[in-house]
Amino acid sequence: MRLSGHASLGLYYSFAGRVDDAIGSWRTALLLDSNYGNVRYQVAMALLTKGSPEEALLTLGEKESIWRMVGAAMIYHSMGQEEKADMLLADLIENHQQGWAYNIATIFAFRDESDKAFEWLDKAVQYKDGGLAEVHNEPLFSNIHTDPRWLRFLESQGKSPEQLAAIEFKVMLPDQS
Repeated sequence: MRLSGHASLGLYYSFAGRVDDAIGSWRTALLLDSNYGNVRYQVAMALLTKGSPEEALLTLGEKESIWRMVGAAMIYHSMGQEEKADMLLADLIENHQQGWAYNIATIFAFRDESDKAFEWLDKAVQYKDGGLAEVHNEPLFSNIHTDPRWLRFLESQGKSPEQLAAIEFKVMLPDQS
Protein backbone atom coordinates (compact mmCIF):
# COMPACT_ATOMS: atom_id res chain seq x y z
CA MET A 1 0.00 0.00 0.00
CA ARG A 2 1.22 3.49 -0.81
CA LEU A 3 1.75 6.38 1.56
CA SER A 4 -1.55 8.07 0.69
CA GLY A 5 -3.35 4.75 1.17
CA HIS A 6 -2.12 4.44 4.75
CA ALA A 7 -3.09 8.05 5.46
CA SER A 8 -6.57 7.53 3.99
CA LEU A 9 -7.07 4.22 5.75
CA GLY A 10 -6.23 5.92 9.04
CA LEU A 11 -8.91 8.51 8.37
CA TYR A 12 -11.52 5.86 7.58
CA TYR A 13 -10.61 3.86 10.68
CA SER A 14 -10.98 7.06 12.70
CA PHE A 15 -14.43 7.71 11.23
CA ALA A 16 -15.41 4.16 12.15
CA GLY A 17 -14.30 4.71 15.75
CA ARG A 18 -11.34 2.33 15.39
CA VAL A 19 -8.85 4.74 16.93
CA ASP A 20 -6.03 2.26 17.55
CA ASP A 21 -6.21 1.00 13.96
CA ALA A 22 -6.23 4.61 12.74
CA ILE A 23 -3.13 5.41 14.77
CA GLY A 24 -1.40 2.30 13.37
CA SER A 25 -2.15 3.28 9.75
CA TRP A 26 -1.10 6.87 10.30
CA ARG A 27 2.13 5.82 12.01
CA THR A 28 2.92 3.63 9.01
CA ALA A 29 2.38 6.66 6.78
CA LEU A 30 4.73 8.68 8.99
CA LEU A 31 7.39 5.97 8.68
CA LEU A 32 7.19 6.41 4.92
CA ASP A 33 7.26 10.22 5.11
CA SER A 34 7.47 11.93 8.48
CA ASN A 35 6.08 15.20 7.05
CA TYR A 36 3.20 13.88 4.94
CA GLY A 37 0.16 16.15 4.95
CA ASN A 38 -1.58 16.52 8.28
CA VAL A 39 -0.92 12.93 9.41
CA ARG A 40 1.15 14.00 12.42
CA TYR A 41 -1.81 16.15 13.52
CA GLN A 42 -4.23 13.25 12.97
CA VAL A 43 -2.17 10.92 15.17
CA ALA A 44 -1.89 13.59 17.85
CA MET A 45 -5.65 14.22 17.88
CA ALA A 46 -6.36 10.49 18.12
CA LEU A 47 -3.98 10.23 21.06
CA LEU A 48 -5.62 13.26 22.65
CA THR A 49 -9.09 11.71 22.37
CA LYS A 50 -7.65 8.58 24.00
CA GLY A 51 -6.53 10.67 26.98
CA SER A 52 -2.80 10.92 26.20
CA PRO A 53 -2.13 14.65 25.80
CA GLU A 54 1.61 14.43 26.59
CA GLU A 55 2.14 11.78 23.90
CA ALA A 56 -0.05 13.83 21.54
CA LEU A 57 2.14 16.90 22.07
CA LEU A 58 5.30 14.87 21.41
CA THR A 59 3.74 13.47 18.26
CA LEU A 60 2.96 16.96 16.93
CA GLY A 61 6.66 17.71 17.09
CA GLU A 62 8.27 21.13 17.10
CA LYS A 63 8.05 22.04 13.41
CA GLU A 64 5.87 25.15 13.14
CA SER A 65 2.76 24.79 11.02
CA ILE A 66 -0.87 25.76 11.18
CA TRP A 67 -1.75 22.11 11.84
CA ARG A 68 0.58 22.18 14.83
CA MET A 69 -1.11 25.37 16.10
CA VAL A 70 -4.58 23.81 15.83
CA GLY A 71 -3.51 20.62 17.59
CA ALA A 72 -1.44 22.31 20.25
CA ALA A 73 -4.33 24.67 21.10
CA MET A 74 -6.44 21.63 22.04
CA ILE A 75 -3.62 19.72 23.71
CA TYR A 76 -2.55 22.64 25.89
CA HIS A 77 -6.20 23.21 26.85
CA SER A 78 -6.53 19.56 27.92
CA MET A 79 -3.35 19.91 29.98
CA GLY A 80 -4.69 22.99 31.78
CA GLN A 81 -2.16 25.29 30.09
CA GLU A 82 -4.80 27.85 29.14
CA GLU A 83 -2.42 30.72 28.45
CA LYS A 84 -0.62 28.74 25.73
CA ALA A 85 -3.90 27.38 24.37
CA ASP A 86 -5.52 30.81 24.25
CA MET A 87 -2.48 32.37 22.59
CA LEU A 88 -2.52 29.80 19.79
CA LEU A 89 -6.27 30.14 19.31
CA ALA A 90 -6.02 33.94 19.19
CA ASP A 91 -3.27 33.69 16.55
CA LEU A 92 -5.42 31.35 14.44
CA ILE A 93 -8.39 33.69 14.67
CA GLU A 94 -6.37 36.81 13.93
CA ASN A 95 -4.23 35.47 11.09
CA HIS A 96 -5.89 32.38 9.62
CA GLN A 97 -9.64 32.54 10.18
CA GLN A 98 -10.81 32.44 6.58
CA GLY A 99 -8.89 29.31 5.61
CA TRP A 100 -9.18 27.60 8.98
CA ALA A 101 -12.68 28.42 10.29
CA TYR A 102 -13.66 24.73 10.44
CA ASN A 103 -10.57 23.90 12.49
CA ILE A 104 -11.19 26.84 14.81
CA ALA A 105 -14.70 25.41 15.31
CA THR A 106 -13.16 22.06 16.31
CA ILE A 107 -11.05 23.81 18.94
CA PHE A 108 -14.07 25.53 20.46
CA ALA A 109 -16.08 22.29 20.36
CA PHE A 110 -13.23 20.43 22.04
CA ARG A 111 -13.13 23.15 24.71
CA ASP A 112 -16.88 22.61 25.17
CA GLU A 113 -17.62 26.18 24.12
CA SER A 114 -20.73 25.40 22.06
CA ASP A 115 -21.76 28.96 21.16
CA LYS A 116 -18.31 29.74 19.74
CA ALA A 117 -18.13 26.35 17.99
CA PHE A 118 -21.40 27.02 16.16
CA GLU A 119 -20.33 30.58 15.37
CA TRP A 120 -17.22 29.21 13.69
CA LEU A 121 -19.12 26.44 11.93
CA ASP A 122 -21.30 29.16 10.43
CA LYS A 123 -18.14 31.01 9.34
CA ALA A 124 -16.84 27.79 7.82
CA VAL A 125 -20.03 27.62 5.74
CA GLN A 126 -19.63 31.27 4.75
CA TYR A 127 -16.02 30.67 3.69
CA LYS A 128 -16.89 27.36 1.96
CA ASP A 129 -14.33 25.55 4.12
CA GLY A 130 -13.51 22.11 2.74
CA GLY A 131 -13.40 20.58 6.22
CA LEU A 132 -17.20 20.66 6.28
CA ALA A 133 -17.23 17.58 4.05
CA GLU A 134 -16.22 15.52 7.10
CA VAL A 135 -18.12 17.40 9.82
CA HIS A 136 -20.52 14.52 10.54
CA ASN A 137 -17.60 12.15 11.22
CA GLU A 138 -15.24 14.44 13.14
CA PRO A 139 -14.70 13.09 16.68
CA LEU A 140 -13.54 16.50 17.91
CA PHE A 141 -17.14 17.73 17.71
CA SER A 142 -18.39 15.09 20.17
CA ASN A 143 -18.81 17.66 22.97
CA ILE A 144 -21.51 19.47 21.00
CA HIS A 145 -23.43 16.45 19.69
CA THR A 146 -26.13 16.81 22.37
CA ASP A 147 -26.70 20.49 21.58
CA PRO A 148 -29.95 20.84 19.56
CA ARG A 149 -28.10 23.06 17.10
CA TRP A 150 -25.87 20.12 16.07
CA LEU A 151 -28.59 18.19 14.27
CA ARG A 152 -29.93 21.38 12.67
CA PHE A 153 -26.43 22.21 11.46
CA LEU A 154 -25.94 18.73 10.01
CA GLU A 155 -29.32 19.01 8.27
CA SER A 156 -28.31 22.37 6.77
CA GLN A 157 -25.26 20.63 5.30
CA GLY A 158 -27.18 17.57 4.05
CA LYS A 159 -25.36 15.38 6.56
CA SER A 160 -27.93 14.47 9.20
CA PRO A 161 -28.17 10.75 9.98
CA GLU A 162 -31.52 10.57 8.18
CA GLN A 163 -30.20 12.35 5.10
CA LEU A 164 -27.15 10.12 4.92
CA ALA A 165 -29.21 6.96 5.49
CA ALA A 166 -31.49 7.93 2.59
CA ILE A 167 -28.66 7.85 0.07
CA GLU A 168 -29.07 4.82 -2.15
CA PHE A 169 -26.02 2.89 -3.20
CA LYS A 170 -26.12 0.50 -6.09
CA VAL A 171 -22.96 -1.46 -6.60
CA MET A 172 -22.58 -2.88 -10.07
CA LEU A 173 -20.21 -5.82 -10.25
CA PRO A 174 -18.53 -6.60 -13.55
CA ASP A 175 -20.11 -9.35 -15.55
CA GLN A 176 -18.43 -12.60 -14.47
CA SER A 177 -19.19 -14.52 -17.66
